[in-house]
Amino acid sequence: WAFAEPETLLPDEEVVLELRQRALLPRHTLGRFRLSLTDQAGPTPRSLEGAPLEQLAALGAAENQPVPAKLTNLLREQFLSDFGPYRPAKEALDRAQEHLAEMRRASEKVQVMVLAERDKARQTHVLERGQWDKPGEVVEPGVPTAIAPWTQGERKSRVELARWLTDPQNPLTARVTVNNLWQLLFGEGLVRTPEDFGVQGEPPTHPELLDWLAMELIESGWNVRHVFRLMATSATYRQSSNVSEELRTRDPANRLLARGARFRMPAWMLRDSALQVSGLLNEALGGPPVRPYQPSGVWEDITMGRFKYRASEGAEQYRRTVYAFWRRSASPTFLFDSAQRRVCEVRLPRTNTPLQALTLMNDLTYLESARVLAGNALTKAPEAPVSGIFERVLSRKPAGAELEVLKAKYATALKWYRANPLEAKKAIHHGQSEPVAGLKVPELAAATLVATLVLNLDEAITRE
Repeated sequence: WAFAEPETLLPDEEVVLELRQRALLPRHTLGRFRLSLTDQAGPTPRSLEGAPLEQLAALGAAENQPVPAKLTNLLREQFLSDFGPYRPAKEALDRAQEHLAEMRRASEKVQVMVLAERDKARQTHVLERGQWDKPGEVVEPGVPTAIAPWTQGERKSRVELARWLTDPQNPLTARVTVNNLWQLLFGEGLVRTPEDFGVQGEPPTHPELLDWLAMELIESGWNVRHVFRLMATSATYRQSSNVSEELRTRDPANRLLARGARFRMPAWMLRDSALQVSGLLNEALGGPPVRPYQPSGVWEDITMGRFKYRASEGAEQYRRTVYAFWRRSASPTFLFDSAQRRVCEVRLPRTNTPLQALTLMNDLTYLESARVLAGNALTKAPEAPVSGIFERVLSRKPAGAELEVLKAKYATALKWYRANPLEAKKAIHHGQSEPVAGLKVPELAAATLVATLVLNLDEAITRE
């Protein structure tokens, strides 16, 4: 056991080591044990094999014998393990080599298990009361005839099942698909129970529209981009979300689609948006998963220290959230309202809690994006960074009152950071990227604060 950092004790301080043995049987307790203390760093002093390195080196020098190469290497490794300038560089090299090895593994051929039809189909039984050792009636493969009939003469294999699912005579697959696309754009689907298209689910609010979109998807050759573009360019989608009191009373849930949808964007979209407006987003497609920033210890706590989370370095850090590595037992901390990964979910909950605001204001990705965004604004327009930040995030010029509020916030922050230069340096060092050279630290810190404020505006995180 070793301290993470060297510990210096004051005269009135002490270290207490307590060994508790709670075995129920006497033979399971330790009969003999020994404690060894050292002030030396490195792996060798932690081993019981051999004498300390310094004694071995002194012994070799006293006998006028050359120090063995192995001992020299051990002495060198022990010295470097506690040498300040060496440790950060060595850790960076180890991370880079690990990342390189991961990329090389991803570029290799991957063996994938595939399924094949049996020459002779096995019998499948209904299990009595679900018990595996009590087979009941023999059953055959089939499909719900109420949805679409099975083509006569076709084998009942997986290939034919896939063809049946996408058959133009099958109305369900296309309707479910376009309903999910509509839900992504409008917040709610035309069928507001997307997990249940049966008689127990809600009927569609616009059945003719749902049928037309389903046929458009089929006749376009299942071109999802084509249907998505139709929805996004429609007059319905481009409506304003402003609503009168009369319309709110008449249609509070906007089932009539008389106004534009208004809802907070999902967490993955917010992260990608922050990276995009700052210019950090890496738009590369495919490849191995990446690990965005997370607080230290998120994996160690849930896995009893077996796994450690290391954020990706370089351009991989700024890839889209769809490529983020996801451990089922510890979902990414920068995501909220995400699927629990226990059951299939086609409609995620949309909540609003203080923890989400804390994430958007303090997560390392958002802080770094705000600083890079502020640096870009100061570089292009050093005399008016506030307007540049506002226009970049919200795609419009700030109104007079908005501009005055942001300017006042920038002036207050600038005054404080000029009086506290150490805090200003802390405020601009977030993430892996370096601040823009040539910019004054207080100005960049104040602009970063304004950028964080704008990124957290309701208009910036809400689809309106």
